[in-house]
Amino acid sequence: MTLPSIAHQRLHHQRISQSEFEKPEEVVSWMGAMQSQDYLGSLWSVGLRMKNGSEEMIEQALADKTIVRTWPMRGTLHLVAPADVRWMLKAFTPRIISRAAGIYKQEELDKKVFTKSAKLLVTVLEGGHQLTRKEVYDILERGKIATGNTRGLHILGYLAQTGLICFGARKGKQPTFTLLDEWIPAAKLPQQDEAIAAFALRYFASHGPATLQDFAWWTGLSITEVKAVHDAIKSKLIQETVQGNTYWMAADNPEVKPKTTSVYLLPGFDEYLLGYTNRSAAIDIARFKQIAGTGNGILSSTVVINSQVVGTWKRTVAKDTAVVELKPFASFTKTQKTAIASVARKYSAFLGTSLIKIV
Repeated sequence: MTLPSIAHQRLHHQRISQSEFEKPEEVVSWMGAMQSQDYLGSLWSVGLRMKNGSEEMIEQALADKTIVRTWPMRGTLHLVAPADVRWMLKAFTPRIISRAAGIYKQEELDKKVFTKSAKLLVTVLEGGHQLTRKEVYDILERGKIATGNTRGLHILGYLAQTGLICFGARKGKQPTFTLLDEWIPAAKLPQQDEAIAAFALRYFASHGPATLQDFAWWTGLSITEVKAVHDAIKSKLIQETVQGNTYWMAADNPEVKPKTTSVYLLPGFDEYLLGYTNRSAAIDIARFKQIAGTGNGILSSTVVINSQVVGTWKRTVAKDTAVVELKPFASFTKTQKTAIASVARKYSAFLGTSLIKIV
């Protein structure tokens, strides 16, 4: 196996090159967790892994609570299955909160502030209410809790990571927050070790071939913890050594042959790149730094041809029309342009818009 073949396997196992899912929740459950820092991009991440997905369908799944959006790993937003929310919060967020101690101190956030914030929000959210970020901030400000700069966001993150709140359905174009225990009724938690082991197996099934370091970065677990989890599931995995690195994938996931030509328009925070700490199978480090911008947390949407990132793209939507702007690393061939146009039309259909041009 070579690095390019690893990328081909990932396209298949992530269900990008072969979609079999009909429901958004099937995609999210298979993937384990899908980064959702860019909300609209995350909808497309789910949709491109479905047979006939639409943005409306995935938003409805969020409203119907078959998918949950919250902060369960790495201090950033993810889409996860309802059954996974609570054990993930319990397993992964305490270390995130601990690592944020310096930020909390700098923002003058302590247990007293968090407790008061929680009480204020429980009072207004009880009964199934959902409030936008501005409405939440207004409640906190009236309770004499400042939310300026990033203070309000850290409060919301902490309350989500400790299991009080999660995202509800959107109100217009604005996300809302609601009480987790009302949004997703509590259920008996699995044993943590068993839950993490099952989660690891899902990761190597959906993201493999991947290294133990990839899984450690993805979850925020230490490499020591990951090695212990790996020992518990090793019999269900197969390994490949490429350029001195050991990659693992599920034993019941056969190696697949790459398609002759494959073209994809992936959103910026898609798991195809964000699911790993080492992305060299799909893009070299210099190019990755280029699409990652200036370190401001933004990751460009990517054009992937034959498993390799070959450029970036962005969309502009006005009313019921969309424009796709391409920025190739090198010029696209006529055949590639034709294939990209076909994929762009599928994306516009996902949005429910008319694609007027590609530039």
